[in-house]
Amino acid sequence: MNKGIFNYVLFFSAVAVFLFLGLQSVQALEVKLSGQVNRAVMWVDNGKDSSVLNVDNDNSSTRFRFTGSEEVSDSVTVGVVWENEFQSNDSSKVDVGQDNDGGSEFNDRKLEAYFVIPYGKISIGQGDGAANGTTEEDLSGTSVIMYAGVNDTAGSINFRDDDDTPIATVGSTRSNFDGLSRNDRLRYDTPSFGGATLSASFTNGDAYELAARYSGDFDGLGKITTAIGFVNTNDRSDPEYTQIGGSVSWLHTSGINLTVSSGARDIDDADRDPVNYYGKLGYKFDIHAIAVEYGMTEDLSQEDDKSKNYGLAYVVKPWDGVEFYGTYRAYSLDRDDTSNIEDIRQVMIGTRVKF
Repeated sequence: MNKGIFNYVLFFSAVAVFLFLGLQSVQALEVKLSGQVNRAVMWVDNGKDSSVLNVDNDNSSTRFRFTGSEEVSDSVTVGVVWENEFQSNDSSKVDVGQDNDGGSEFNDRKLEAYFVIPYGKISIGQGDGAANGTTEEDLSGTSVIMYAGVNDTAGSINFRDDDDTPIATVGSTRSNFDGLSRNDRLRYDTPSFGGATLSASFTNGDAYELAARYSGDFDGLGKITTAIGFVNTNDRSDPEYTQIGGSVSWLHTSGINLTVSSGARDIDDADRDPVNYYGKLGYKFDIHAIAVEYGMTEDLSQEDDKSKNYGLAYVVKPWDGVEFYGTYRAYSLDRDDTSNIEDIRQVMIGTRVKF
């Protein structure tokens, strides 16, 4: 899509909404507080040494939020979302050998206002870009501890060779090629058409994202959810890149479920085109969910890299808002110019409590 046309479409859509709202009598919004605490104990072994660490599970970080919405007319709803996370010892930033509590970080996640009208939804402020989450559709019930974003629990762990020399972190060699996450953007979502929606967002650096999503229930077959997203970073990143990624997740009425995710990135002036593949097979029954996974990213850090992982996860939800989980994961790296790179093994057990 031509960047200029895209910007004008978003701009005039927002102006139309604001003009329409200007004719209405707006009341104050009632705001509610919600959030969660998600803590885990991690054992990790890099082939040369091991550590036990208390961490905040970055798959779904400890956070709180204020939300509010108000129907200001028969056809218009106004809402706000203000969400922050507070993490002590983020699981994506720890490594073997750490002997302290790590850092504590207070980060803004969402600071947005939105307007729902018959023609869709306009969101302005910091929030999800249109393509965020498009490679992360997951109906397995185990995403709290294991999903396509493997870096959230292992991103800073270093692969090492026989001499105990650091080679690369898991995070530098892996990506699920999702959208630009949360950013200061203007976003438009269409109404749902039979379970399908289209989305577009524009952020700083002339970057933009496009996405399509579908979710539906089918008698005898269960539920299917799927998404595909496109990203053009323009001046927001150096080097610039375009990216496409998507995922499909299917939950059968029996509880058997299957999730697949893939993505690819075209980097300007680079001699490699990294890709990612991820699959998960699971089973949900009563309050339990179990799943196995396999994933691989090629050529992200350097050409001919193959960074892989496989894992097993179990989640139980005994009460509303409370989950207990455990996982075993293993990571490996194949690199042409480096031999004898040790595998990484990881075990995590923990709980997420929502309020």
